[in-house]
Amino acid sequence: MSNHLISLISFTLIFLSTVFACAHKIDSMEFNFRESPESWILEGELDLTYMLPEFRGDPDAQALSRKEMMELPAEDWSVFHEKIEKTLKKLLAFTFADQDLPFSVSFPDFEKTPFLLPEEQQDVALITLRLLLEPRAGPGTLTLFWLDDLDAQLIIIPEEGDPYIALPGGEISLLEVDESGESSQEVEASLFAWIKSGFAHVVPLGADHILFILGIFLLCPRLKPLLGQSLLFTIAHSITLTMAVKGWVSFNTTYIEILIATSIAWIGIENLWLKKVGRRRIILILAFGLLHGLGFASVLGEILESVDSSRHVLPLVGFNIGVEAAQVAILVVAWIVVRYLKSWEKPIQILGSIAIAAAGILWMIERIGTLS
Repeated sequence: MSNHLISLISFTLIFLSTVFACAHKIDSMEFNFRESPESWILEGELDLTYMLPEFRGDPDAQALSRKEMMELPAEDWSVFHEKIEKTLKKLLAFTFADQDLPFSVSFPDFEKTPFLLPEEQQDVALITLRLLLEPRAGPGTLTLFWLDDLDAQLIIIPEEGDPYIALPGGEISLLEVDESGESSQEVEASLFAWIKSGFAHVVPLGADHILFILGIFLLCPRLKPLLGQSLLFTIAHSITLTMAVKGWVSFNTTYIEILIATSIAWIGIENLWLKKVGRRRIILILAFGLLHGLGFASVLGEILESVDSSRHVLPLVGFNIGVEAAQVAILVVAWIVVRYLKSWEKPIQILGSIAIAAAGILWMIERIGTLS
């Protein structure tokens, strides 16, 4: 057997084993940012599993249960508070006028009587964190540095203006203070940051989206028509993504994820008997694009849930551009690989389609199992 074919089969098996890793993964963290006379304040509801060092990066870690965590005694929570604060100090750093600015952490959930963690549909334990920074005399810029090592994105929602986003290793300018001491949060939000976010939600985070795009590619690995199909797919999922984020449509996330898995299985199976791209395939790409848009909405909609609808334009435009850029990148790389392995094009199409169909079917079974 050719070394090229052995490599292809090995890559397929490794990729599928990666696809079905079931660790509890966090795609983003979110803080609201506001000012008061005494403090600069960031507050958000964060995933407790993500904040505790014993679970961070563990490939087998599952989300902690809200119900079970609320039954813990006070002494256990005291230990957790110390661990969470230590994690935050590793994840976040602040400067003002290029000087380090320390922050303190408080836990508003424990100021309630009785103590109550934030509610979450799937019984995932969240915890409210409040970060307090002491204002400094101007002039200067308050800058946040995001130092995460697990590929989560940081979203900051200011009192006014567009939300900001930072990828790991990035930074956000939160406000500026002038010579008179007047502060302004009117720091320009970056379209490019939202483009990077959309790209990252496909590569590397969107394994199901990647497989669907590869499924489209394998039927007819010719670059020019594929770019048109990719654009059609993006237009379709942009429509439902916008509708869902705006609250014009609602849906059950689990059912959508099951249907997305079905779309992947269908494309893979159909590739084994379909001979060319015709009207039927174009209609399916459009329909499945609408479906995948609802899948993206579960991510972006959660991020923008507390953001006024008038401030959705920048994130939606940037995110969709990033998704399309990621799709094009996948198609170009796949096209280069197939061109290099030209003599093995047919086996690649068959083996790849079988692998994609198998992944979709297994995802269907796994996601249907979460309904029980």
